[in-house]
Amino acid sequence: MDPHKFHKIDENLPCSEVAQLKFLCMDLIPKKRLETVTDAKELFLRLEEQALLDDGLLIPELLITIGHLDLLGILEMSKDDVERNLLQRDMSSKGVSDYRKMLFRISEDMTEENLRAVKFLVELPRSKLGTSATFLDVMIEMEKLQKLGEDNLDELYNVLDKCDKQLACRIEAYRAREQGGRLPLREVFGNEQVSLPVENMQRYVRRRDSLVPDSDTEPRPGEYYNMTRRPLGYCLIINNYNFKERSSLANRTGTNKDKDDLSRVFCRMHFKVEVQDDLTASDMKEMIKQFAKKDHTQMGAFVCCVLSHGEKGIVLGVDGKEVEIRELTMPIAECRTLASKPKLFFIQACQGSESQDGVWTADSPENATEGEEYEADAYNPASRFIPIEADMLIGMATVGHYQSFRHTRKGSIYIQELCNQLEILCPRREDILSILTKVNHEVSMRMLRGRKQMPEPRYTLTKKLVLPMD
Repeated sequence: MDPHKFHKIDENLPCSEVAQLKFLCMDLIPKKRLETVTDAKELFLRLEEQALLDDGLLIPELLITIGHLDLLGILEMSKDDVERNLLQRDMSSKGVSDYRKMLFRISEDMTEENLRAVKFLVELPRSKLGTSATFLDVMIEMEKLQKLGEDNLDELYNVLDKCDKQLACRIEAYRAREQGGRLPLREVFGNEQVSLPVENMQRYVRRRDSLVPDSDTEPRPGEYYNMTRRPLGYCLIINNYNFKERSSLANRTGTNKDKDDLSRVFCRMHFKVEVQDDLTASDMKEMIKQFAKKDHTQMGAFVCCVLSHGEKGIVLGVDGKEVEIRELTMPIAECRTLASKPKLFFIQACQGSESQDGVWTADSPENATEGEEYEADAYNPASRFIPIEADMLIGMATVGHYQSFRHTRKGSIYIQELCNQLEILCPRREDILSILTKVNHEVSMRMLRGRKQMPEPRYTLTKKLVLPMD
C-alpha cells in the first residue's frame, strides 16, 4: 500500500463519495470496523487489514464503480488496464459483489421525488428516514433489520415497483442473471467493450465470483435508458397549420387535434411540453438551435414533434420554404448535455407525392375505406437524405416517396395511432420500438382514399427505451 497515493485519492473524495465506497465494501469489512470510518484513508486501512489490497485491483474497481475514472491516474492505471486485469484476477481474490453494484446503480438513478416515495412506503423507524437520509442509508437500515439481502429482495422490489418500475426492473434483471448463475461481462464493466489479448478472445461471463467461458450463455436482459429524471425532458411540438397566407399550399386542417393529443400524452410522461404554431422555415431552424443550447444536464431525454407539409427528407415552414430534417436533428445530436440520452423526433409530413398501393390478403375487407375527409401532407421538390446520429430515433409518418394522410377533423392517421399506442402500452412497460411496430401494424391495416400508408421508424438507439406514464 502506497500511503502517498491513497492520500491523494482521499483528498479528492468528498464525504458523500466516501459513504458510497463504504456501502460497496459492506460485504468485505466487518460492520464494527466499517462504522468508525470517516474518510477514504481509513477505509483503505480497513481493507488492508483484511488483506484485500494485495492484488492492487480492489481500489481501482471501487473508483470505476463510483465513476471516478479521473483518480485512476494517481494509481498510474487506466480504465482499460483495470478491466483487463480484472479479467485475469485470481479466483480467490475478493471484489465488489454484483449485489452491491446493482444496489448502488439503483441509488445513482434515484430521484428526489422517488426517494421521498421510498421513505413513505418502506417499513422502517421514522427516526431513520430524516430529510438527510440517502437511498443508501435506507438500504443499510433495511439490511440491519433483515429486510434486504442477496436472497431477500422482495420488499425493496415491491417498494420500487410502486415508485418507478424501471428501477424495479434492475432487480428483476439481477435475479434473472443470478438464477442462471451467470453475469455477462458487459454488466460487470458497463457498456464499453473490453480489449483482450488474442489468446483470450473469448466471451466470458461471471459465475458468482469466478469467470468462466461463455459457451452456453442465455441472452442477457437488455440495458435501459434512465427515465427517472423529473421533468424527464423537453418536448417541442412544431405545429404548422396556416400555409395559405404565405405560400401556395393548403392549410393543414385537423392538425390541432394532433397537437393537443401529443401535448397531453407527453405531459403524462413528465416532459415539459412547448408548442410553437405556424413557424417559417427560418423560425423552425432557430427554434431547434435554441433548444440545442439549453442545459439538459438534469433531463433524461428530448422529444421533437413536427407537424407540417413535406417531401422526402424535408419539412416545410408556413412560408413554403424547405427545412432539411437533418437541419432539425443535427443541432440536437451535437448538444453535449444530451449525449448518450435518447433524442426522439416524430415527423408528420409526406415523404413524397406518390400514393402507396396495397396488396389484398385473405383477411382484407374489401369495403375497408375511409377517404372522404383525408388530405395528404404532400409537396414535391427534389429529395434529401435523413442522417441518424447516436441515440436517435426518427419516427416518420410514411416511407420515402409516399404520402401520409390527415383527417380534417380527427387528426393524422400516424400521430393519432402513435398517441393511442403510447397511452395503451407505456403503462405496460413496453419499449418504444415495440410500440412503433404496433403503430406500423395498425396504420398499415387502414385503407385511405383507396390507398395505404406505411410509417417508418429509423433509429440508432443503443439501449431499450421504456417511457414512463402516470
